[in-house]
Amino acid sequence: MDSEMKKLDILLEFTINHNSEHAEELKDLAQKARELGKTAAYDELMRGVEQMNTANETLGSALKMLRE
Repeated sequence: MDSEMKKLDILLEFTINHNSEHAEELKDLAQKARELGKTAAYDELMRGVEQMNTANETLGSALKMLRE
């Protein structure tokens, strides 16, 4: 694997992991919003979490293609 490909691989894998951490943090924020009775905000935050997870699946697919 050449250096540019290795760099791309490392950065993409880091981004996927970093996004996953943020998604978990957003779940915590969503739960707090729900506890405060802000169910609409909870729903939107959880929708954002789902979108982040979907984006990570797409990024993971791209990473797999890069590794082939």
